[in-house]
Amino acid sequence: MPKRLALLLLRGAPATGLPSPAQPRAARYWPRLALSLLVALALPLLGVGVGALQARWLLQQRADAVADNAIIKLDRMITNGEMAGKAVELYAGRPCDIGTERVLQRQVATVPYVRSVNLSLRGQLYCTSLLGAVTETIDAAAYTDGRLRLRPGNITTPDVPVLIVRRPVGDAAILSVVDGRYLQTALQLTAQGSELYFRVGASHMDSQGRVGDGPLPPLPHATATRTSAHFPYSVVAGSPDGAVWTYMLEYNLALLVLTAGVGLFGGLLCYRLLGRPSSPRAVLQRALDAGQFEPFVQPIVNADDGVWAGVEVLARWHLPGEGLIRPDLFIPMAEQTGQILPMTRELMRQVAAALAPHVAELPPRFHIGFNISAAHCREPRLLDDCRDFLAAFPPDSVELWLELTERELIEPTDDTDLLFQQLDAIGVKVAIDDFGIGHASLNYLQRFAVDALKIDQSFVKRIGADTLSAHLIDTLAALATKLDIDLVAEGVETAAQRDYLQALNVRYLQGYYFGRPMPVGEFIHAHRHQRAAAETPAQPATSQ
Repeated sequence: MPKRLALLLLRGAPATGLPSPAQPRAARYWPRLALSLLVALALPLLGVGVGALQARWLLQQRADAVADNAIIKLDRMITNGEMAGKAVELYAGRPCDIGTERVLQRQVATVPYVRSVNLSLRGQLYCTSLLGAVTETIDAAAYTDGRLRLRPGNITTPDVPVLIVRRPVGDAAILSVVDGRYLQTALQLTAQGSELYFRVGASHMDSQGRVGDGPLPPLPHATATRTSAHFPYSVVAGSPDGAVWTYMLEYNLALLVLTAGVGLFGGLLCYRLLGRPSSPRAVLQRALDAGQFEPFVQPIVNADDGVWAGVEVLARWHLPGEGLIRPDLFIPMAEQTGQILPMTRELMRQVAAALAPHVAELPPRFHIGFNISAAHCREPRLLDDCRDFLAAFPPDSVELWLELTERELIEPTDDTDLLFQQLDAIGVKVAIDDFGIGHASLNYLQRFAVDALKIDQSFVKRIGADTLSAHLIDTLAALATKLDIDLVAEGVETAAQRDYLQALNVRYLQGYYFGRPMPVGEFIHAHRHQRAAAETPAQPATSQ
């Protein structure tokens, strides 16, 4: 790398010929301070937001689990009440004699959770396991679905809630009373910090054993409602106001403190970095503004006849005083700083402006390839850039190829899947560049709809000298054939390499044997010359 370029990118010193306008000290200080404060606050606020979302999600998970477990426990208790009623069905409507009383008392003694078993006939309670013969009016309409009734107490225990399980038998009915203290214990053991309510009709009971009527108290956070599949009741679990903050302070306090500390550190670091005279991003931006990046193109030929079928677009930086800078010296920094996005957009604009007026001279479906990286796949404007590029040419006259590079890993997400689907819909082709050396190549091949593979030049160079490389190329050719995708071999420099690749039915070839990268403005003239000499055997380009 030229020393001056190294200083520009690594130290961020201003470039000669691209002066940084002088600014008043206050004009530089306040934006710097404001941005640093924004950075210092952003991470804590993000931490709070993430913590709140996590708390809501965990509270909801807890509420769902609490409601499900409560249904299981309450169903078991109510089932015992129903079993006790079923066991004395034969005595429904019979006189309340000593034998009947003993049968009722036996159920209370042997069936868990049941406090009493009672008989009624035509709306009158006439026999109980506790008091024997009685006379009391029973309102069957007060029972939900004719089966359950929740009350704050009864005559014998007015301060203890009870759940009455009614089992009709003709004109008679059996009333099994489940002790509310068991219900309260079940709710308390299940709640696990959530608010939990047992609701029967218009009545409800909380985990403290309080019975009330009407609507439940508000549960604005993480509400879960479950209805029993066997009995006419439901449970509601949830969290009241302030539960999210309480949960965060109890379980996520370390995260909040950490994000606040990291935010403060980030703000101080940002303030320090912004105080530097310049940055690689600023240097690259100034070069973009000055129009110092220009496209070079390298021909891609049909392996069968050597006709130019397309080009790969390569960026060059025309740095005053240094000449042309190779892309491997500045593209990685452009990707890291995000400047690769406007840089690619500018290259597309220049290539379209140079080639569109001469599109009639190009072969049909002439393909033009641009390298893209992970940053492009996170940028929605890539789709618009491709549309604008294709719109500069007559329909179906050219093919736009996007070559996925692996300098930075492209993370497959729903957004990237959608982006590549939209690109495919407008006719954009996708190729994997330098296939065979990147750790993610096979992953890309599985995830994305790939149209072509580009064999890395390191394999092509060893054709005839390295048996392993030849086997690898054979394997890649077979893979492309099975997947019905095109294969492009890069770095072809000799006739022997060309012949070997032709024998493998590699469709496209690229390398110094067919042409070196050239300014896009010179390409049309070179293409005319190549077309005129199409029937002449290809001659290797001389190396300098």
